[in-house]
Amino acid sequence: MTIDSVVHNKPAFINRTHDNIAMLNSGLLTDMLKSYKFNVILDEEEDGSITGFVEELRLVENAQSREELLDEIVKAMKEYAVDYYAEFDLWSKSPNLVSQVPYVIKLLLSDEREVLEDIICQNGKN
Repeated sequence: MTIDSVVHNKPAFINRTHDNIAMLNSGLLTDMLKSYKFNVILDEEEDGSITGFVEELRLVENAQSREELLDEIVKAMKEYAVDYYAEFDLWSKSPNLVSQVPYVIKLLLSDEREVLEDIICQNGKN
């Protein structure tokens, strides 16, 4: 009954002894995470390739063209989110990685096209 209500009506907040739980449907969660974007710093290398650094996840990829680089970045981001989630209990408690939780959840809820739309590219200092 609670799940049906969460899916079709509104979030649920459950307090049990020392546990507090919030339940919401994935559509609402996706809407809540819309403002989270991925900032990618692009640098052209001496060999003509392009390196991209995803600031929020601290990921680096390199490719021969911008389009290839963005494909590689999206793939790496999705893989990172799956790995993070597999070790969520550990990584989400790490002081330098806890800030990545909303980005990881956003990646898990998004397809590759949606992730690509949420990337903001900026030229580096080269």
